[in-house]
Amino acid sequence: MSYLEGLRQRNIEIQNKIESSLEKYQSYPVGTGYIDIITKHELSEKLLHDLSNAGIAVNAVTWWCHSTEENKDLYGCPHGMGGPKCNCCNGYYSEMGLDYETYEISETQYNTLETGTVTQEEIHSINQAAWNYIREFSNNERFSNCFTPALWLHVPDEWKRIKYLNR
Repeated sequence: MSYLEGLRQRNIEIQNKIESSLEKYQSYPVGTGYIDIITKHELSEKLLHDLSNAGIAVNAVTWWCHSTEENKDLYGCPHGMGGPKCNCCNGYYSEMGLDYETYEISETQYNTLETGTVTQEEIHSINQAAWNYIREFSNNERFSNCFTPALWLHVPDEWKRIKYLNR
């Protein structure tokens, strides 16, 4: 059974696990699905660990600027194009855009997630690479302390959030 078929067979169970983790780690899903899940930098490693344990792979990481009055003074925010108000803290998130710094899994890994089978160990490895990228970019000279990672979960396209911050 392929990775996506396995998720579809257990959709309610898996989505409940995802949404419990999002709430636990104060993550902010931007749209109605499971891409661009803005997560506080200091909580992103734990969220990635929970997602790995639930059998969910992350296929990309983008960056958002957490724009607050204080961050405007400290870091020159906003750095991006605008975005949603933050429900769990002050300010709003401003999307940095896909032409900025992003991380994506390889085309081979993506194709395997789309049509092939993936072991739990492979999911942990994929998500560990995403965490390594977040950690490494955080030490890059282009990084600002207002930058916040957003995770793109590799789940069926038709999945929409069922409860957490559902609009």
